[in-house]
Amino acid sequence: MNYCTNCGQKINESSRFCTKCGSKEVKDNNLSPTPKTRMEKKKSRSKTRLMAGVGSIMALLLVSGVTYSMVKGSHKPKPNTNVAATKTITPAKNKDVENKSKPSQNQQPKKDESSTLSSKDTILPASDKRVMQEEDLATLTKGQLRLARNEIYARHGYIFKSEDLQKYFANKSWYHPNPSFDGSLTEVEKQNVAIIKSRENHL
Repeated sequence: MNYCTNCGQKINESSRFCTKCGSKEVKDNNLSPTPKTRMEKKKSRSKTRLMAGVGSIMALLLVSGVTYSMVKGSHKPKPNTNVAATKTITPAKNKDVENKSKPSQNQQPKKDESSTLSSKDTILPASDKRVMQEEDLATLTKGQLRLARNEIYARHGYIFKSEDLQKYFANKSWYHPNPSFDGSLTEVEKQNVAIIKSRENHL
């Protein structure tokens, strides 16, 4: 009995070709079948080729990753160290501070009734705008304190009953009698009336 040298199929001695794969038979009966060995060799070659392919792919991916990292690193934006830009911004901030702390030349302070009264026309020009302090009243006599206290009412046009007060305020250009004035004062004015009155009582 002979064996096919390609697939190991038993074939008759009279047959010249393998009935399974068509290969020419081996006439030597002492030869053992070798298909298994050949299959193992084929598997080994396929495995070697597969490993080589996988290794090539991994190497390609590694090279691509390194190249990408290098290219990305070279395109990082550099910090802006433009000195000229810094110099342009700094003065702008300083200018804003100056505008807040100093009024513009075109801006004129608002004028109110008390600001038009000079110290010559009144004893306490700001008594309707801020609360008086001790130093504001320190140099005033008792008579001056009385006039200063009534100045607060005179600004509203209060018509005085005392003749001396009528004559005194009638000589002031800013005094305009107002019969409809009901004696209402602002909180600042009320405080100043009380402060001046207290100072009068201590003299």
